[in-house]
Amino acid sequence: MKWLYFSLGAALAVTAIAGGILAYSRHYREQDSDNIDGGVVKRYWSDAPKVIASNEITEFHSVISLISAYHADEVGHRVYRLDAVIENNSVLVRYDWYDRQGDSDKAEYKTDADFMARLQEIVSAYDFAQYNGYYHSVSGLPDMYGETLDVVYASGERLHVYDNQSGFLPYEAIIELVMLFGAATKTDAE
Repeated sequence: MKWLYFSLGAALAVTAIAGGILAYSRHYREQDSDNIDGGVVKRYWSDAPKVIASNEITEFHSVISLISAYHADEVGHRVYRLDAVIENNSVLVRYDWYDRQGDSDKAEYKTDADFMARLQEIVSAYDFAQYNGYYHSVSGLPDMYGETLDVVYASGERLHVYDNQSGFLPYEAIIELVMLFGAATKTDAE
């Protein structure tokens, strides 16, 4: 009889441990290697929403590297940092880029809320939400090669994606983003 209770207790403990591991793994799957040159960390948050109900962006932050892009004729082999934040009923936009030859440019300006509406059109048209919850980091890379994306909505919803090795956004979306930030820079500067 003692063995029966012991067996049942052991079975319950194993079931509880397995259930905890399963619940944790549903939150995200992770693949890590040592944090040395070439070490890789991959995470997939499976509960990160792939559909965003809101269409009111309050913050947009992105770093896009085209340093190693095969085709980058329209926007150059550059690293772009694109930021837009709603502040005091206007949008503060920061736009900068650099390349490996040492050339660079940057601008900071204020514009109206229509900028965020146009930005949301790009985010929606190319379904940026499909990438939400992905994190991929390779240590020891000499430069930023991938893309990061952090979009915050008025509803509290958020898109967050990080990949420092390779890009995930369609090239056409990158062109539209760079043109939106760059075109606004020229318009506001004049």
